Amino acid sequence: MSTMRSAPQRFIETWVDAVVGFLFCVVLPIPIYAVGQPFSRGVQGAELTIITTALAYSFVWYCARRLDAFPRGPLQGNFGYVAPVAVLTYALLAAALLLLRLDYSRVQFFGSGLLTLLWMVGVSQLRARYLVRAYAVIPKSSIAVMPKLATCRWLDFDQAHQQRLGIDAIVADLGGELEKGQLAALADAALAGVPVLDRRYILESLTGRTPLGGLTPNEFGALLPSRQYLVIRRLVELLLTVLSLPILLPVMVVVAVAVRVDSPGPIFFVQTRIGRRSRPFRMIKFRTMYHGAGGPSFTTAADKRITRVGAFLRRSRLDELPQLINVFIGDMSWVGPRPEAATLEERYVRDIEHFALRGIVRPGVTGWAQINQGYAHEADEMRSKLEYDLYYLKHCSLWLDLVIVLRTFAVVFHGTGAR
Repeated sequence: MSTMRSAPQRFIETWVDAVVGFLFCVVLPIPIYAVGQPFSRGVQGAELTIITTALAYSFVWYCARRLDAFPRGPLQGNFGYVAPVAVLTYALLAAALLLLRLDYSRVQFFGSGLLTLLWMVGVSQLRARYLVRAYAVIPKSSIAVMPKLATCRWLDFDQAHQQRLGIDAIVADLGGELEKGQLAALADAALAGVPVLDRRYILESLTGRTPLGGLTPNEFGALLPSRQYLVIRRLVELLLTVLSLPILLPVMVVVAVAVRVDSPGPIFFVQTRIGRRSRPFRMIKFRTMYHGAGGPSFTTAADKRITRVGAFLRRSRLDELPQLINVFIGDMSWVGPRPEAATLEERYVRDIEHFALRGIVRPGVTGWAQINQGYAHEADEMRSKLEYDLYYLKHCSLWLDLVIVLRTFAVVFHGTGAR
């Protein structure tokens, strides 16, 4: 087993990425824009610019690495994450320098910001397109269930051992029955410095879903998010909801007028949904269907009950804006599992194992399942959606919530997943 080798470090591995990026984004602009020897006369405009650009780059790089830890969306790399974070970071720092009336080089500062954005996006594209990870899988039969991704190469463990192939990690079904020789091989690999990963862990990290099959009672504790984080998030939600009212209220007035002019009936659609801990609540949306139209409680493809304005509101998600009322009074969060209608919830809980676990947290206006799968109704689709929701419960954090919010803007822009 001593012949099992760990893969060599790549050019764009973390420490090289950080150091080379710092030289490119922070150090490179100094001789171009700085006048004289930096820091020779204390901290003045040029020196303050160097310090702030170093802080900004470090913060953006750290955020990019944290956000990049989650499975990516349809866009290659994490451009949708890095660009907003970089733009907001440098804009806030520039605003702070302006408010404090501190002298700094605007050309050097924003030039460094542009280089940071180019570097982060470039490295992200390289990772997504060309960095292929090699995994040795044990037992061999597990290769068939591994996700087919361009960035992953699944190898038979015995073949990798015999050919002395460099691998990034060993993927084993640690919850199954492994032979004595296989257990010894895994132990030797760990001693040789080769990471040994559980198959369920690698499936979660690559697909963003927690498989329902094999979910055991002792894993239920992992589905409980940090109470401290939920309390802090609730306070932030209330603050952001209040601050967003001056912007959203005029938009809601325009939408309300459009709904009223387009077809007769009430402006709002109110429906009983199931929220946290299976408690029912009244969810508010703009009406997008003809008033009095019958039919099922779910929306079908090319549903004829949808009005002309309603089709646009659904595609742009503007029909969801009144839910800020639900967020403000505590029925919902901005991010969380999507609440189901009471009649559908009862059926899903009966037919789909563990479906009620979605009620651990408040339902959300947007969520991990919505941005990854979109609209779902059939049983198989709902099982897949539940796996996304369980992944969110296990990994609920500031970083995952930020990923969801950023990707929601991309989904709204493209109009995908609407019905």
